[in-house]
Amino acid sequence: MKTIEKFLTVNQYSRPGHKNRGVKAVILHWTGSPGQRAINTWGWFETGCPKNKTYASAHYIVDIDGDVYHAIPDGEVAYHCGSSQKDPASGMIYTDWARAKFGRFAERPDINSPNNCTVGIELCVIDNNGNFTPETIVSAVELVAKLLKDNGLTVDDVGTHHLVVGWKDCPRLWTKHPERFDNFRQSVKEKMAI
Repeated sequence: MKTIEKFLTVNQYSRPGHKNRGVKAVILHWTGSPGQRAINTWGWFETGCPKNKTYASAHYIVDIDGDVYHAIPDGEVAYHCGSSQKDPASGMIYTDWARAKFGRFAERPDINSPNNCTVGIELCVIDNNGNFTPETIVSAVELVAKLLKDNGLTVDDVGTHHLVVGWKDCPRLWTKHPERFDNFRQSVKEKMAI
């Protein structure tokens, strides 16, 4: 896995520069833009978010060739899984899974959010169905395994954006085919055992 450290400039919309409150989970996303490279996603966070006054970012972006862009230090907050919409299943802002895992960070979205205690990873995709290249998956498995080990977590602490908010199909492929996310987590577990 090749990691490219390219931290975003501290700004209100994509890198607030706030320290997180410890890492309770690693949350995976898809970029939603087929064929878009990681550097372009990084560019959106760097210039597009401040220009459009949009809150969005992630700690890491995994490219279609497997390169990993490290955009925000792990000890800082990224804006990747906050919400103000209700989860359709629970009727609450965050899912039952998120409220159980993050406690106070998923109780009052006006004050706290899971952004304060998670690491976010964007995965580049090759089509509208959200398919990933094998290179993206190999690097994502290695990255997630490393983050889990570094933070004393297990594969039970790996989630998707959908698992946190309930209403968003992110990553789309794993929302529509949860068994593929289970396979990904199994690969992470195996990687951690090496």
